[in-house]
Amino acid sequence: MRRRTAVSLLVAAALAAGLPSATAALPDVCTRTPDPARWQDAGTPDIGAKNAIVAVHRGAANLAPENTIAAYEYAIAYDMNMIEVDVQQTADHRFVAFHDLNVAAKTDGEGTFPLLTADQALAMNVAANDKWKGSAYDPSRMPTLEEVLALAAKHGVGIMFDLKESVTDTASVALMAQAAGVVPRSVFIPYAPVRAEAIKAAVPDALLNFSTQGFSDAPGGVTPGVLYAASKEYGQFGSSIPDYTPERVAEVHDGCGLVVPNVYQGDVTGTEAGDLAYARSIGADGAQVNNPDVAADVLDRPVPTELVASAGAVCLVDGLRGLGLPGKTLRLGDGSTPTTGRGGCVTTEGPAGRVRFAGDGSALASSTVDSRSR
Repeated sequence: MRRRTAVSLLVAAALAAGLPSATAALPDVCTRTPDPARWQDAGTPDIGAKNAIVAVHRGAANLAPENTIAAYEYAIAYDMNMIEVDVQQTADHRFVAFHDLNVAAKTDGEGTFPLLTADQALAMNVAANDKWKGSAYDPSRMPTLEEVLALAAKHGVGIMFDLKESVTDTASVALMAQAAGVVPRSVFIPYAPVRAEAIKAAVPDALLNFSTQGFSDAPGGVTPGVLYAASKEYGQFGSSIPDYTPERVAEVHDGCGLVVPNVYQGDVTGTEAGDLAYARSIGADGAQVNNPDVAADVLDRPVPTELVASAGAVCLVDGLRGLGLPGKTLRLGDGSTPTTGRGGCVTTEGPAGRVRFAGDGSALASSTVDSRSR
């Protein structure tokens, strides 16, 4: 039987703005006796995992083009647990990271993955779209799955594998993840039972994510008992936050599963931050987010930072892995306040003097020694 880490008090900041408190904690080891009555009326909600499990949707896609190495690095810089990676399979049986089946809307190419070779896909510019064209990230290319696995292994993070419709060989994806050593901290979203079975047959220890997508719209919706039954095969439950209530969370927890819904659309409160706080208030164990900086702020998990000065540039990086933090305001010695760009860097003319980052809800303050005093 699966066991899961105990859960404790959730972060007070995540329960601001009048959200209900959650005080019914789960035990240190999941030996819960199912209580079907709570699947109808949970009463006081469960408390989710003490250290919320956060997966960053397509990487930090508001900081760099989605599903690119840069976007994944920015997500990792905020010390998130997992990067969510959309996996596509090419005509020559290679795997790449890209969301859409048809590449036309987001690249300078055309075609669908079952008809594209890996070389064709990798030659496309994924910044050739309205959002990123002409930016510091133009051009960018989609990474291979091997590159994403190497990145996750290097930095000790997991991957939420979103196996898109082109993927016919789910077992190979699982075996590649196993070879890279990322399976213990990762999860696979198979969508269909036959794909789930293929993953478990190849890698029995793989954690599967049960997507409720489409269930709530089906006749009868998600009736009590369905998620508990599914927890016998699936250890994590996701899809949109409106699919979850304190009752459904309690049902999943009774099966020793974890609830990690999508909150990036703001479906409940109108904002990602509000929906993340709401998810925690009803007992969710984490969430899938678009903005890792927002998640770090809401969960009160700001990352330490460092300022690295060199000739002509100053870069703000996280203090854990040395990855760039773009979109942050620095104060240079001449009083100017530039915003960090690609790689967390700003260019300077001559000595920058003492450089300071004041810190914010997602990243702690830091400063450099005044180079002119050396």
